[in-house]
Amino acid sequence: MFKPTRRANQPKLNNRLKTVLEFSEHWDMDQQERYVYQYYHNKLKGLDPDQINIHGVNLHKTGDGFIMTAIIRHSLQKKLNLQDIRLVVRDKEGRDLARKDFSMELFGVLNSLRARPWLFEFDSGSLLVPEEEIKDQMEFEVVFEMQEPVRSEFYLQLDANWSEQLSDEQKEDLQKTLDSLEPIQMETISVSAFNLAEQEDGVHVNVLIRNTFTTVVTLENLPLQLFDAKGDLVAQLGFPLAQFELNPNYGRPVSLFFPKDVFKKENPDWSDWKIEVTPQ
Repeated sequence: MFKPTRRANQPKLNNRLKTVLEFSEHWDMDQQERYVYQYYHNKLKGLDPDQINIHGVNLHKTGDGFIMTAIIRHSLQKKLNLQDIRLVVRDKEGRDLARKDFSMELFGVLNSLRARPWLFEFDSGSLLVPEEEIKDQMEFEVVFEMQEPVRSEFYLQLDANWSEQLSDEQKEDLQKTLDSLEPIQMETISVSAFNLAEQEDGVHVNVLIRNTFTTVVTLENLPLQLFDAKGDLVAQLGFPLAQFELNPNYGRPVSLFFPKDVFKKENPDWSDWKIEVTPQ
């Protein structure tokens, strides 16, 4: 949290900072509704410097989840421009009831020391408890949930063998495959399979290994499990990689072979398949 010196012209309330309520042009509400939100806003305690806060006002149950209204306010010394946020709604005992990500594009920009009410719809897919446990007008609280930073863009790292064997078009296709993978958290090594070729004596599996650490990572062994379309474990094998180096923010392909003599299942169904790193 930033802790700059408090400005002398910032209004204070009990040594805290008071916000001013304003309303979005994208939410058409009558004067009575404005009075209601002003009432709830006036009851809120002031904020510490450099704080972003959300306060739940009302929870209305619907046929497919619930609608929650809340007031977002902040005491940053700059404008607040929210992008995507993740909210968790909890009951008065602190039990999580629902979790959902929201785009805040229409919410707009808040000047410093401003507050604005907003409406959030939680559908049944966002519920963390049975729907019957959600009660209309129940007591609740809502909090921001911090999202782990992730990386989605990676460069392609090829060793001499891969670089010599692939044409320029194949390299472009491999980069597209790398780009299509799901983002992963920072400071993570991720293993994603992208091709399986069945042979008489086993299967070849191509994987992409990605590195989101800020330094070069060296792998000496890669323990993997191979599952078929029915979710059955077909093979479990450790692959020595001989000082396999992976640059930060790069993805590097590796070709691996699972021989049939290590298969735990006869006649696997390869119409679908997956690999997982063997739990340690």
